[in-house]
Amino acid sequence: MILIVRKVSQVVGDNDKTIDILTLVGILVVVAVLIYIQVKPYPMDYVDGKLLVDPKKMMNDCFKACGAFLGLLLGSYVERHYIHYEIPFGYKNLPILASVSVTLLFIWKTYFEKATIIPLLGGHWGNLVSRFGMTFIGLTLIPYLIMKCARESQQQTAA
Repeated sequence: MILIVRKVSQVVGDNDKTIDILTLVGILVVVAVLIYIQVKPYPMDYVDGKLLVDPKKMMNDCFKACGAFLGLLLGSYVERHYIHYEIPFGYKNLPILASVSVTLLFIWKTYFEKATIIPLLGGHWGNLVSRFGMTFIGLTLIPYLIMKCARESQQQTAA
């Protein structure tokens, strides 16, 4: 997947229109995958009374991946068109903000989603929404807040 993304990135370059079309195609692929995994028959094979593959677990994992991919697609769209994140080199609090951000996303994944979103929406859709939210926040809100803090720090230093 990384090699494919690298090759597509080399071909597309900075062409925003093409990137937006690819984002839309990615969203349509996710929708198709979600439809497929819900209508696909799953074999219930047992060996010595144990189920070989649990279809519910497989579907939950796929919903998580689809949610994260949707978060990546839509988060990168929002970042490209509205946030325009640039690493604030020289900003002394950047390592602290980055560490706090990673910790908050870890808490989201480990505790928050299991205590709130998944019980509210159920396993499949709860996993999708939770992973979407985590990835989307990581690509949009966190970079926006880091840039805002860096700008405010620069303004205070200049004043």
